[in-house]
Amino acid sequence: MERLNILLLTYCYPPQKFPRSVQISHLVQYLRKDFNITVVTSEPENEGDPSLLSFTPLDNVVYAPKSNFTKIIERSKGHRIKKEILPDFQYLWHFDLFRKARVLIDDSSPDVIITFGHPMSTHIAGLKLKRKFPHIKWLAHFSDPWVDNIFNDYNAWTKWINKYYQDSVLKSADRLIFTSQETIDLVTKYYSEEVRKKSICLPHIFNQALYFHQSDHTNEKIILRYIGNFYGNRQPDSFLKALKLLSHEQRAQLRVEFIGSEAKSIKDIISFFKLEDTVFTYPAVSYIKSLELMHSADILLIIDAPTEKSPFLPSKLIDYIGANKPIFGITPPGTSQKLIEEMGFLVADSRDVSDIPNKLMQMIEEFSKNKSKKVPSNIRHRYSISAVGKQIKSILENV
Repeated sequence: MERLNILLLTYCYPPQKFPRSVQISHLVQYLRKDFNITVVTSEPENEGDPSLLSFTPLDNVVYAPKSNFTKIIERSKGHRIKKEILPDFQYLWHFDLFRKARVLIDDSSPDVIITFGHPMSTHIAGLKLKRKFPHIKWLAHFSDPWVDNIFNDYNAWTKWINKYYQDSVLKSADRLIFTSQETIDLVTKYYSEEVRKKSICLPHIFNQALYFHQSDHTNEKIILRYIGNFYGNRQPDSFLKALKLLSHEQRAQLRVEFIGSEAKSIKDIISFFKLEDTVFTYPAVSYIKSLELMHSADILLIIDAPTEKSPFLPSKLIDYIGANKPIFGITPPGTSQKLIEEMGFLVADSRDVSDIPNKLMQMIEEFSKNKSKKVPSNIRHRYSISAVGKQIKSILENV
């Protein structure tokens, strides 16, 4: 069988410091063993995270530079007006992406195009390419819901235009890939059976090779670590309130670290609850360093916004699975809650402040009794680069 030529379009790619950059790189490095892959992405606007380049060669990367018009509009004032008019923050770049991809298609005739969103404007470029080159198969990959994302801040116009593009993409793409079954159910519930049938669940992945140099060690206190920043409604308030409800003796056993969450607002909350001796904040670290910190923690924290239900599968949770450490989730019912509980760990509903201290102490007690408890091997395999890589390889060969 001849090697298929794959044209992969994404705004996020190393060294750009986005969770999507890591996930897409993992897939590319696995697939390029069997396919000819060309990655078309945006030019890095800063140094990003150089550690991502330790596992991401750039020899198959082509950049789609932003046009002068795109740059002028992006740098101009009136950010509020742009937010109320443009479908998303990279809408103008999709024109530049489309032009670059069209030239590459004329030169190399790929067999399959894959577009990755977020940002969803990448799919708009894919839609235009599908209309111009209908014989080329197209896979649209969604890391999150599009119009149905609960964190969207749409006005009437931007909701309408995004819904228009979503309708067109879901109907035109040959395959639709989502990272959780809950996202498929949410996004496709008002669409035809045809759209649902071509929707596939392909979860995030971790690369075990990136953890190879780390060994277990014992900490003086029980270290609970949260890796990442807080934004919007995703805040640590409920968790900190729960810590405050613990006795002084209970808190004395713990050391809580927020890595990448040094904002003054976070420090102010810690100070308000008088938890400076228990909770510590640190600046953001490289991706590779974050894996080391995950592995050296005793318990890893997932803290999500308090919503009725969450379809999201955060890539951070999959990196936690790769670190093979116990996970305590403060998350609403949904994808993360089901997965953490399937692993045998505890979850407190982020909407129920009274539930958090009880579950937290139960987690601490269980850890103290069994410090060797790990993620079940069958679940680790499910999210490994080899298992998920084989799935997308099969999808590409049979699209």
